[in-house]
Amino acid sequence: MSAAACRAIVDRIDSLSYNVRGFRLRLVDPPKLDFQAGQFMIVNVPKSGQIVKRAYSVASPPHETGTLEFCIQKVEGGIASTYFWQLKEGDEVSLGGPHGRFLLKEPLDYDPVFVATGTGIAPLRAMIKHLLHVNFTREVWLLFGCRYEHAILYQSEFHSLASVRRNFRYLITVSRPKEWRGEAGHVQDLFKKHITDYSNKEIYLCGWLEIVKSICKDFSAAGVPAEKLHYEEWG
Repeated sequence: MSAAACRAIVDRIDSLSYNVRGFRLRLVDPPKLDFQAGQFMIVNVPKSGQIVKRAYSVASPPHETGTLEFCIQKVEGGIASTYFWQLKEGDEVSLGGPHGRFLLKEPLDYDPVFVATGTGIAPLRAMIKHLLHVNFTREVWLLFGCRYEHAILYQSEFHSLASVRRNFRYLITVSRPKEWRGEAGHVQDLFKKHITDYSNKEIYLCGWLEIVKSICKDFSAAGVPAEKLHYEEWG
């Protein structure tokens, strides 16, 4: 699969939380892109007459042809997020890709456990939606952790999927709850509480670099074999 230059148009912008937006881009040239769930694209961000390149995981699955979705957090002073926050529907975006080897392990003869913090949910959402699309019948877990309840991403979407797909388990934990009545603590605690048998599982993690390193360390200390941990780390 070779990377290609792409032109796309902003098709829709959604508010996912107080500081995260979802951007759906409609591909123009080429009109379709062959990629795998978990991969990322390079966005060409114009800045003072130059081009700054930033990598963003595709949050939508491959079967949704003709569009790419991204889940982007606003970072104060951030070149790329400032650029995205200024986009409007109909604006053109230049990209390149796909790239990356953060993919589902084949063959799919195991129960995948997806562990995400914040916008690390993006590639895992693509993987989950792909698995459900191909009618994967084994158990699928999604453990999502964030600091505040108003920072939960795609909550209604995943609750809806869990209500109709009995093999999809969706759990959330909030580390600094205010009025949140669900699980409280870090995502590692959620994992240790609900995932006790690793023999038939593969674990996929995504989030900020230091958080992923910390989670992997905790999982290893809890006895999770290193070969069962697959992760994408963002700096």
